[in-house]
Amino acid sequence: MSAKRGLARLVGGLSPILLIVASCSVPTPPDGDYPPLQGADAGSDADAAAADTSGGGPLVADGTWLMWHETATCVEVMSVNIEALTETLAVVQLQRDPGGVIHHTYRNCSIEQTPIVGVATKIPQAVVDTIPVRDYIAILDADAVGSAYATQVSIELWGVKLADPELDVMPTDPADPRIYDQDNDGKPGVTLDLGNGQCTMEVIQRGTFQWKGTIESSTRISGGGYNLTQQIVLHASSGFCSSQFHTWNPPNTARFAIMRADGKSGAINLDTNQDGVVSCEEVRAYGSAPFEPRKVDNKRCQGDQ
Repeated sequence: MSAKRGLARLVGGLSPILLIVASCSVPTPPDGDYPPLQGADAGSDADAAAADTSGGGPLVADGTWLMWHETATCVEVMSVNIEALTETLAVVQLQRDPGGVIHHTYRNCSIEQTPIVGVATKIPQAVVDTIPVRDYIAILDADAVGSAYATQVSIELWGVKLADPELDVMPTDPADPRIYDQDNDGKPGVTLDLGNGQCTMEVIQRGTFQWKGTIESSTRISGGGYNLTQQIVLHASSGFCSSQFHTWNPPNTARFAIMRADGKSGAINLDTNQDGVVSCEEVRAYGSAPFEPRKVDNKRCQGDQ
């Protein structure tokens, strides 16, 4: 999929992060490690082992799970194709109905992005915390290891309410009554920070997600998926924010894992304060290290667009 877009419409879950690239040549990109979660422990070796040492018995869905997913976007900057990665941690409540359909209630806990040529977009925690909880369903063809898992298409909206979240045309006027101040900062939509305050922008966003994978164990499901993000910039503090870049999704790069996190079925228990609830704070403290986030590799952006 290929298009010439402004930063108001980026594919792949990537917020506008390239707005202050103004030099005549592109510096060597950094390794692309995600910035550390603030106040978080990325997870000990014991934690990482616990994520993969659960039993091989049948999966029992009901309970609290941690979901991690990683998506990629390729961006052309001055004729150089650069990969950027976005990873998300979320708490997901699963409940299986008598017909075998698994209901998911999904709450975002953290969203991190790798920098491009040293510049990254920060998704403030005030934005993450106020993204509406979303519900979607999945099916399993069986409960045994190796069985297939597939979700329906799920839509996530930032700063906008649509009658048809999937198909309605996104509004562009900040005065449109469908746009609201999600992060409670007095500005429409949500406010993102570019390059540690070098640029800020108010945006609305629609994310489309679908995941397919297999049961790895009684406490873990993993696989790949599809995502598409449409973003509308309502206002920007700098003209850089309206710059245009060619963006596309490298194929077969989105990844996800769902790991049981409530101590049941031999799983790790992330309820460290023992209040009976696995919170986003506890998920962020566990971190993403057990899921082995990958490094940026610009070679993935050299193929077909």
